[in-house]
Amino acid sequence: MRRTACLIPTLNEGPTVGEVIRKARRLVDKVIVVDGHSDDETPEMAKIHGAEVLVQEGSGKGMAIRTAFQTVEEDILVIIDGDSTYDASEINSLVQPIMRDEADMVVGSRFMGKMEDGAMNSFHRLGNNGFNALINLLTGSHITDSQSGFRAIKGAWARSLNLVSMGFEIETEITMKALRQGLRITEIPISYRKRVNTTSKLRGFKAGWKILKTITRCSLE
Repeated sequence: MRRTACLIPTLNEGPTVGEVIRKARRLVDKVIVVDGHSDDETPEMAKIHGAEVLVQEGSGKGMAIRTAFQTVEEDILVIIDGDSTYDASEINSLVQPIMRDEADMVVGSRFMGKMEDGAMNSFHRLGNNGFNALINLLTGSHITDSQSGFRAIKGAWARSLNLVSMGFEIETEITMKALRQGLRITEIPISYRKRVNTTSKLRGFKAGWKILKTITRCSLE
């Protein structure tokens, strides 16, 4: 039986990380919070709710995921944000296509599923749609949510991607490299809700520019 681990990159997600961990623990073999040097109660809350805590190298979400990919040895890795905008009770839907050997990576698509009003503003929606269109044009794919922070991937593939991203462009790099390497990618509808009690670290224009550069770089590799 293949073992599964849920990876939760965090930075000051103390009020919400416990809920994510509680739901995830029912569905995976191991939950690991990859903490970006939080200065709130995130690490303590993670331990209280039964997660292992791995302090990431450097800073940024990309570095958190890279640290986890280089460290965690389970067969299937699930990535989910710690802010409770994604519903960890849907993990099984992402893992099952990999368990059945129907996919190498499964992406939870917010645009195929149910998105709560106000969960994504019009600027971010426009940016997401633009990045999806560009990726599809360059790769011949039909991705609907390249920026999703909720996905599952075979551990062996994750460890082979040679990721270099430091920040929020990490999802773009994972998507692009998976497509370029011919991974079988499936998207499934997921629910997505508004962030509450924590502050987003995403900075629109800066993050968008890094995502665009990542798409360009990966398309030329």
